[in-house]
Amino acid sequence: MTTQQRYPEPPIDLPIDAWLYEANPVPGCRQCAAAMRELRRAKKAGDATKRFEASRKVRAHPHRASE
Repeated sequence: MTTQQRYPEPPIDLPIDAWLYEANPVPGCRQCAAAMRELRRAKKAGDATKRFEASRKVRAHPHRASE
């Protein structure tokens, strides 16, 4: 007979995919520059959600240098 476990296992730390934080800003794009500043601040603060949001802004907008 096996002993039943009566307590939860330690949490499993799953790595977040690196692509969530990847951002390739376009030189001269003001929106990219602003989002990259946000990304650096969030990384320094350890805020994963804000890091994701900032990198998503870079990936999602229509990279025009005049913006």
